[in-house]
Amino acid sequence: MNWPISACRLSSVSLLSAVLLFTAAGCEDANDLGVELPGTAAANTDYRDFPVTASTVLRDSFETQKATRILVGRVRDNVLGTTTATAFLNLKIAQAVVAADTLPSAVTKLTGVDPNPQLDSLVVEAAFDAVYGSSTTPLRVNVYQLAQPLDDRETYNAASSVALGSELGLNVSTRLNATARRRERTNSSSSTDTTTIVVTVPNNTVRLKLHGGGRNLPLANDVFSLLKGTSFTQAALTAVWKGMALQPAADFNTAVVGLLPSSAARAVFYYHYTNKKNTGTLKGRYSVAFGLGSFQSRENAPRYFTQITNELPTGSPLARLAGANGATQSVAAGETDGKVYMQSGNGFGAKLEIPGLNELRQLAQPVDGGSPAIAINRAELLIPVSPFANLLFPQAPSAYLYEVNATNQSLQRTLLNNRVERLVLREGVNPTGAGLTSIVDDQYSNGYYQNAAKATLNSPLNTFYTMSITTYVQAYVYDKLGGPTPAAFVLSPYLRKFYELDLNRAVLDGNNIKLRVYYSKLR
Repeated sequence: MNWPISACRLSSVSLLSAVLLFTAAGCEDANDLGVELPGTAAANTDYRDFPVTASTVLRDSFETQKATRILVGRVRDNVLGTTTATAFLNLKIAQAVVAADTLPSAVTKLTGVDPNPQLDSLVVEAAFDAVYGSSTTPLRVNVYQLAQPLDDRETYNAASSVALGSELGLNVSTRLNATARRRERTNSSSSTDTTTIVVTVPNNTVRLKLHGGGRNLPLANDVFSLLKGTSFTQAALTAVWKGMALQPAADFNTAVVGLLPSSAARAVFYYHYTNKKNTGTLKGRYSVAFGLGSFQSRENAPRYFTQITNELPTGSPLARLAGANGATQSVAAGETDGKVYMQSGNGFGAKLEIPGLNELRQLAQPVDGGSPAIAINRAELLIPVSPFANLLFPQAPSAYLYEVNATNQSLQRTLLNNRVERLVLREGVNPTGAGLTSIVDDQYSNGYYQNAAKATLNSPLNTFYTMSITTYVQAYVYDKLGGPTPAAFVLSPYLRKFYELDLNRAVLDGNNIKLRVYYSKLR
């Protein structure tokens, strides 16, 4: 149910007036808010909109390791500047072998003569499902060997960096708007009509050729020699190819591409060999994985992460979010034309300061040590979207609310012997996390992060977000948070431990965010 963004403010209205207001606005019945009819409860019901002071912050150190996407590229916009994404990847022999793959050493067993496999090309391939920016310009990257493989004992995030080794390919390009032709049935639901037509479909596959077609890469020949031998192992592969980095070329700034770490994320060796009649050649291929899809679990998959950096516009108020102390700064909506920004992949968040929470806490103070003076019936954040302000990036479909201190650092608590960031949890869940049985997702929906309250967009209009936080406001007002009171909150599309990685953005109307609260004054 979507509450209207603009509404009359009532103060100390009667129960009957409150019911009429709900009816006119298309909202719930008064009893749904836990309010009785006049004369049956010793309470008056108030409805108030508390103003929210909004600003933009830039958070750091969020997870990109083994995320749902591998981001590569650079994109520039006039407001938040330039975002650069570099991928760092380990390579691993897949547990699930692609049907088309055959080790060059194995073709000897299939022929009656020496097959003499010869390397034709080495291509880094991956499917993609997102282009943040323009898809008409080919993606251009520099590919490097890693100086050392990514360490399985280390944790990598968006701010991490690792040493690079030798160049594997400079200014390697791939199309982002390629198409393919395939034959499809005209009527796929018919059991008798087998008529087909040829259709053109997008070919969303990145192909970076490191060897072949005029490129000569000694490393490709070294690894292929291992593939032709009888002792090809993970240790042997890692000794020669320690991993790779995909870095956008210095003058490329038109798009960031979201690669999928599926079974198609591979470095593919294409080769030919002599057929068993010694009358010609046959083609073969073998691939080494760098994604998740070729392994039985996320833990067994090769390690990878995306490094994301932001170059903020010079002269903009947002520029003070850069630098060593940038994470402690905030830029008020009044400095950015009334707008505040949040974006999933690069750390921008909307800082929300809500003085009305302390006002409600004062109103709730019990008289003479008795029960609280007010009862919170319903509370929700109403967050309007600034229209026509986000044309380059997809709209973030949801967001989450983090409790922070005065310097924008997340408050933490210990839960199940783990330190976790303090999040506003969904309705009905103890705001301290008490009663939950795990930190990450579990099949019983008892994971801490999977119980985060969610601000949802009113699709398809996409004009505002709403977040129901009644349980949280009750805990705040009655001093049941189980720790320090937050100085503010940060609204962000990014949720830790969910492995989601994208560049979805929201531009919010920072002057009109409000906390709407329905509460009863108890007699």
